[in-house]
Amino acid sequence: MVRQSEGFKRAAVQKYHSRGSRTVLAVAREIGVSGPLLYAWARQYATSPGMKKADRRPQDWSAAEKFKAVMAFDQLAEAARGEFLRREGLHSDHIEAWRKSMQSGLEAGAGAPVTRAELNELKAENKELKRDLHRKNGALAETTALLVLKKKADLLWGTGENE
Repeated sequence: MVRQSEGFKRAAVQKYHSRGSRTVLAVAREIGVSGPLLYAWARQYATSPGMKKADRRPQDWSAAEKFKAVMAFDQLAEAARGEFLRREGLHSDHIEAWRKSMQSGLEAGAGAPVTRAELNELKAENKELKRDLHRKNGALAETTALLVLKKKADLLWGTGENE
């Protein structure tokens, strides 16, 4: 069994974190180690200084992070905005889309808040409507079955108009 140096392990973990769209197994083969070993090294050096995982994609940000990013972007001067976007790994389109999403959410939630009593009333109404729909579906199925049986009987024995 070959023991790898600390420097080699750290370099391997850095390559693991900056692999882009390549698979972990492809990186492990390139380095000459197994995939599970590379995962173990990544866990081992996860808290070490300088071993930061590559930034997440903007789509993976939480709503709170998006809100903070939009607020920070809006507070910056025009010249500093580009540097902020590069540092955070964002594009101005992300900020605009998040701003529109927040505005539409605020507009949608502008109505009066729903109280617990109103919520219970709406649940009861929903339950009643579902029950009524189920009853009507049953009646429709029964009517359809009777109509099919009547048509079959008419085909077998005649319509009865000649008798």
